[in-house]
Amino acid sequence: MHPAPSPMRRLSEAPRLYVQEGFASDEEVRHVLASYGDRDALTRRGLPWQANETGVSSELPVEADPVLAAIAARIEAVLGFSCTLEEPTFRFRRYARGDAHPPHLDEYTIGGARLVATAIVYLTDAAVGGETFFPRAEPHPRAVAAQKGRLALWFNHRADGSVDRAALHQSNTLREGEKATITYFVYAPVEAARAGVVADEAPAREEAASRRFVCVNDGVPEATIRVLREACAARGVVYEEVQAADFDFTAAGPLPPGTLLFRPAVSTAAVRVEQALCGPGVVTFHREADGVFREIGPDCAVLERRGISVPRWIWGNTTNRGILRRYVDDLGGLPIVMKFAGGSGGVGVLRIDSLAGLFSTMDHARASGRMPVLSAYIPDATHHRCIVVGDRVVGFWRNRTDEDDFRTHATDDPADYQAPPAPEILASAVAATAALDVELGGVDVLEHASGRHYVLEVNFPCYFARARLVGGHDVGGAMIDWLVRKAERGGGR
Repeated sequence: MHPAPSPMRRLSEAPRLYVQEGFASDEEVRHVLASYGDRDALTRRGLPWQANETGVSSELPVEADPVLAAIAARIEAVLGFSCTLEEPTFRFRRYARGDAHPPHLDEYTIGGARLVATAIVYLTDAAVGGETFFPRAEPHPRAVAAQKGRLALWFNHRADGSVDRAALHQSNTLREGEKATITYFVYAPVEAARAGVVADEAPAREEAASRRFVCVNDGVPEATIRVLREACAARGVVYEEVQAADFDFTAAGPLPPGTLLFRPAVSTAAVRVEQALCGPGVVTFHREADGVFREIGPDCAVLERRGISVPRWIWGNTTNRGILRRYVDDLGGLPIVMKFAGGSGGVGVLRIDSLAGLFSTMDHARASGRMPVLSAYIPDATHHRCIVVGDRVVGFWRNRTDEDDFRTHATDDPADYQAPPAPEILASAVAATAALDVELGGVDVLEHASGRHYVLEVNFPCYFARARLVGGHDVGGAMIDWLVRKAERGGGR
């Protein structure tokens, strides 16, 4: 016997979007996956299938399988009308990691019948990603996570029969886990759009009252997403993800006031999506309301003007040998450090040990249209990474140097995450982050054996997950807490 599912919930005003937990039983899910769950199973059944970036898909005849027929009948009972196609089908789809489905409307006509409603039954839980996302939903975008047995049902037409453009939807990229679905496309005379679904007609009151955290993703490390998701879940904050590669700017508008917005991605596409989503009252890690439209840096010039200790530096603007010799003298002699913008993980940071190396490297840099920063080399220094959120350091670690490299890197040794840097270093990290008009920063600081320290740069956004996963510092929680407090103060401006 199929156990009673949870009550139907209405998630949005437009489209008319509903969700019901436990709609399909475990037995039904097992049957569908065993019968149609992969390419081999489909082939054994004699069902054609195709595979592309939207996963493996196949059409499953409803009447040929009593389980599918029973699920379809329950969907029609919820809607109050039946599919009028002579041979209705379920569309089975299985997503692999990295698969997604671009934004689209279910706007089709067959034999005079319109695709009035769409019903998705999720057969698996997707660990990360894979949400069915409605970017135009009102009063705000909605994301339905893939959870086994869950039904997501929506009308593609308004009650007056017109196409509901708010029903634009996509499948977010599956980042971790598995996602399999069966979708029932309910074709009927357009008058069927007048039907009313028996449900909680207040669109997800308890969820609407919760804070929403919208994350702009574009190839961000899985660890970063996991830390943010866990922090949101622990605080009752609704996590939603926007994929920059699938973003539809024609459907975009600013998020509602009070929404928490963060872009851990560094790509230009992600920056543009963040700018499109940011509006009055949207809460970010920028100190100013128009901060998302400002370019941050160069760090050395800004920090120096704010009185923050940085290594001596000069722009690498010339190939003139005489001038370059004077630059070396001004920086305290060889070796010096040459840094090109845009790299990460030490890429683009060079140690120059000779004038010949400086001359040849600058020739190449200027011929390529690049202008690096030349700075003093600080020997015998300890490299600290400090993660700043708001007005304090919430995570830190000590980088290590390999025997055959001058650059440093983080390790997986928990001991490197235990002892905090000196108080004056923590204070400099906070001041440096504020100097760039942001409230989140991965600050690199060199501590010389003499006790002096120098801020190298402030990374925004930054990779912070390591502090949580290796060091146990609750960086994600501090980030969410800061944004929530800022929202409560009206800090989105």
